[in-house]
Amino acid sequence: MVSHSGRASGMRASTFSGLILAGVLLTSQASGGTDPAASVAAVAEPPADGSTVLALGVTTTAAANASVSRWNSRALDLCVKYRRNPRNPLRIARALAVLHAAIQDAVASTAATTQDPDLLAVAGGAAAGPVLDHLFPLETPGRFQALAWVDSAKTAAAPGVDQAQASRARAAGAAAAERAIAKAMRDGSDLAWDPRQRPTPGPGVWRATPPLHGYDPLEPLAAQWTTWVLRDGGEVQPPSPVVYDTPAYWAETAEVLAVSRALTPEQARIADDWNLGQGSVTPAGGWNLKARALLEGQGLDQAQSARVLAVLNIAMADAAVACWRAKFAYWTQRPVTAIRERLDPDWLPHLLTPSFPSYVSNHAVMSGAAAEVLAAYFPD
Repeated sequence: MVSHSGRASGMRASTFSGLILAGVLLTSQASGGTDPAASVAAVAEPPADGSTVLALGVTTTAAANASVSRWNSRALDLCVKYRRNPRNPLRIARALAVLHAAIQDAVASTAATTQDPDLLAVAGGAAAGPVLDHLFPLETPGRFQALAWVDSAKTAAAPGVDQAQASRARAAGAAAAERAIAKAMRDGSDLAWDPRQRPTPGPGVWRATPPLHGYDPLEPLAAQWTTWVLRDGGEVQPPSPVVYDTPAYWAETAEVLAVSRALTPEQARIADDWNLGQGSVTPAGGWNLKARALLEGQGLDQAQSARVLAVLNIAMADAAVACWRAKFAYWTQRPVTAIRERLDPDWLPHLLTPSFPSYVSNHAVMSGAAAEVLAAYFPD
């Protein structure tokens, strides 16, 4: 109901700040390199060149982030292309996390020996190409690895490029891609659901909703996917939902109906903008677009952009798993079911109801995670 989405914020204070901190440690943990404590200490020190320090160690420079943003853009195009099958919002969040973890791993490893932005781009591309080929197998095999190779060859052919460092950058990217793909292949996302696991039908229990009446819920086993930072999806959970058939429950139901009947054109426009349903980049992709605008507006370089996008997408992926743990712990019915049951048998909401339990709101949880990350990096 109305407050059900709001209760997602109860997950934020204890959860998303931890996701951000863990993201700061991602560089050293992913590459198996420096001490995590040293990594945290390093981002707390102001840069010697006097450039502006953003939260969590991001510094503004004049260098471009074009390569990282270009790979992100390619990924979002693929997410739209395969939005219906097989890339639903959870799998898109997962894909973006796998991609940007690999890019961050490769860029951070390469940055230990060179700050040349072109070589950092080579490393990031060498990681991104194989990962996108793995995540989107319906594309022409090897397409994205070939694109990365073309970029790398152009860089290596430029005057003054250290060929040994270019080779090391390519090797770092290939190794990062291999690690990310190996993790993706054992993260539990290929588990098959047994429909007999659904709860016994009853009052207040989720069931198929009009107008689509999809019988099986979306990704019922996503709660078991391996997380990146959280121990598992159950480490952080929202408060219990309002108990079905209590006065508080029906008060919330009535509020939903009243708001829908008084919906203004401006409210409808805002709802449409944030819906991010079929044919869109989904909520995770929407936050990536916002992040890219910030990265470009601040002039962040390859390494900084890689880090921000890795932390952002890992936070959203973990938040989605935690959200799904709650959804399939409670199996809460949708407002449309309650309203048609008791208040208006013909009512439909302004937006199409997705095929999974109501509580807790995935939009609210993923957006809460994304907003916390971006606010930490860009406090102004």
